[in-house]
Amino acid sequence: MVGIRDEFEGAHCREGKVTILVKEKKMIDSKWGSLSAKVKSSVTLKIVFIGMLILILQIPTFMIYRLISERENTKHTAIAEMSAKWGGRQIITGPYLVVPVIEKRLESDGKNKYEKVINHSIVILPENLIINGSMQPEIRYRGIYQAVLFGSKFQLQGNLRFEDDLWPQYIQPNREIRFQDAAVYVGISDMKGLTMAEVLLDGRPMRPVPGASGGKLIRTGFKIPLNHSSEPLKGGIAFNMTLDLNGSSGVNFYPLGVNTQLSIRSPWQAPSFQGEFLPKNREIDEKGFKAEWQITDMNRNYPQSWLNDDARIEGSDFGVDFYVPANVYQQTARAVRYSVLFIIFIMLVFLFAEALARVWIHPVQYFLIGLAIVIFYALLLALGEHMSFGASYAISALAVSLLVAGYCFGIFRKRLVALVEGTAMLFAYTLIYFMLQLEDYALVAGAITLFVLLTVLMIFTGNLNKKREKNLRELPEPLTPSDLP
Repeated sequence: MVGIRDEFEGAHCREGKVTILVKEKKMIDSKWGSLSAKVKSSVTLKIVFIGMLILILQIPTFMIYRLISERENTKHTAIAEMSAKWGGRQIITGPYLVVPVIEKRLESDGKNKYEKVINHSIVILPENLIINGSMQPEIRYRGIYQAVLFGSKFQLQGNLRFEDDLWPQYIQPNREIRFQDAAVYVGISDMKGLTMAEVLLDGRPMRPVPGASGGKLIRTGFKIPLNHSSEPLKGGIAFNMTLDLNGSSGVNFYPLGVNTQLSIRSPWQAPSFQGEFLPKNREIDEKGFKAEWQITDMNRNYPQSWLNDDARIEGSDFGVDFYVPANVYQQTARAVRYSVLFIIFIMLVFLFAEALARVWIHPVQYFLIGLAIVIFYALLLALGEHMSFGASYAISALAVSLLVAGYCFGIFRKRLVALVEGTAMLFAYTLIYFMLQLEDYALVAGAITLFVLLTVLMIFTGNLNKKREKNLRELPEPLTPSDLP
């Protein structure tokens, strides 16, 4: 009987311990359940998490931004290869006159005397320089990349004038002005683009000689030797030149004349005027553009003649580029700059939906939603290289919006919430697209849009605290030992 009693008491003791453990477990579960509910309903914690998530999402966003730069560099390489075979951006300098001067000096090294010869050059700019040109641009492709190439015809007319007091200022007892070696120079920045050059000096056809040795102002181009006698040049020289020139991107000129006039016509509808001077008159319409410049010697900072390198003309050039309206790389890069604000807006919309629908969104789900937003820019870049920016933007925005809307339906199990989320994303993408198109007014439009969106969010989230307090009151109180059986 004693053994049976001991066994019964042991079983009763074990049953008591199990009961205590069960009670303790229920209390712990109740406390953790209450804490978990409070954490899930904490707006502050969610906002902190969203902030951290936005910072993390900047890593893939930065990677996409770098990818944009790499693809744009690849495009520039392809354009450079095409330009290298056709002709690069052209800069036309001249015509102007160079007259060599030889100076002889008697010097001594201490033991012997010897004669040292020093070469100088007199540079004389034209009195009048009138340039008329027509340019025919076209878009050519290498793979998926395009470049603007052009063919052009320019007529350069004007005259060089030699005043009576020009030569005496350069004459010295030990100097000889070599008028017989004088030559007219014309600078062409990329000679492979020069297909034809006809030159008339004082009405006489002259043969240009390739090369710019002795040209002082230029590195590449051609010259026209005057074949003059050793007598000083008098009066002046009238010139009339016709150049057929291929190039890419655009063309620039230097205002070398006392009076410089330039007129350019082209069917290109988007010119970009570059350099130190803007056109005095310009017309731009659907048929192309016409621009006219008129510049005097008082508008620049160098004289009409000088010796050697006493003056510099760099930085005084002007001209026109064939502007390509914002390409896919520029527009995608601009769109990426709005990524942080876009992510913030969408995350706040989901936070708002979570509070209204009383459905907890897991942090991983927030991360996947943010990742989908980032993937939009990769899609935009990839599709934009093969189609227009508008089409690629529409397809990418629609695809990501449908993806997020479908994912939202899986989270909330409510079609209305999914529809609202998808519509909000499409609306936001549409606003950003119009801001990208505005270009000059993008900052103003973006600031106003963000202000309006923030105002709307503040209005609709004004009662979140009241609803949160109501939800917390409805939560069951944690169990105490007296509540346990």
